[in-house]
Amino acid sequence: MNLPCGCCTFFAYAFVGWLWESGYVSFQKRKWVNSGFLNGPIIPVYGFSMVTVLAIIEPFENNLLILYFASAIVITVIEYITSWGMEMLFHARWWDYSKVPLNINGRVALPISAFWGLGVVVIVKFVHPFVARGVNWFDGHYGIYAAIFCLAAAMFDFGFTLANALAFGAATKRIGDTIEAKKLELHEKLDESRDWLEAYRKDAEARTHLPQLNAVQRRLLKSFPNLKLRDTHTTAHDIEDLMNLLRKKK
Repeated sequence: MNLPCGCCTFFAYAFVGWLWESGYVSFQKRKWVNSGFLNGPIIPVYGFSMVTVLAIIEPFENNLLILYFASAIVITVIEYITSWGMEMLFHARWWDYSKVPLNINGRVALPISAFWGLGVVVIVKFVHPFVARGVNWFDGHYGIYAAIFCLAAAMFDFGFTLANALAFGAATKRIGDTIEAKKLELHEKLDESRDWLEAYRKDAEARTHLPQLNAVQRRLLKSFPNLKLRDTHTTAHDIEDLMNLLRKKK
């Protein structure tokens, strides 16, 4: 197996992962969604996972059984650590496999791991040779300059997104508390419909006092369909509905 420049390989698979995730979520929502955590067209965990897997499984690339299980185990460990780390840092569960059979704390699940193992086998046997040739060509023509540019762009994007994501938990908590207060108010008034969103739709004055999310935070809210927020009982779906209402009423 040809192992080209690690940096270029990382960005190649980070981009491929972004295409896969964004395409899948866009299909679910019937509209284009940038499903990456960063604003740019990469998902670093895919790049890191593939670079790690390609390095580890190189001696076993001709043994499909070892290749399959080694790939599934490595990616499952990376996925679990990434899920845990992001939840601790941002107070949100960005993906959740709680409804998938044989899951571990909703962070990983056996059927998903089996899929990743199969996916890596397909990539190693059929996709990686083309990716490797492309990466080698790109590295040969642009070399260190391309790597420096990609790293600089990714670091800027990471810093910008991180600054907004760190405030994401506090912002969604404020909005969630506001929604819960409106639901309680309608309940106490014995409102027949108890439609909190309709109540905001009809009350322009109340809308002017609502907390809001900035563009990056709104994108994060839309990019992860199974997002679970730790600091509020309000669902991410309810918060997204309210944010959509505020933007339509501007």
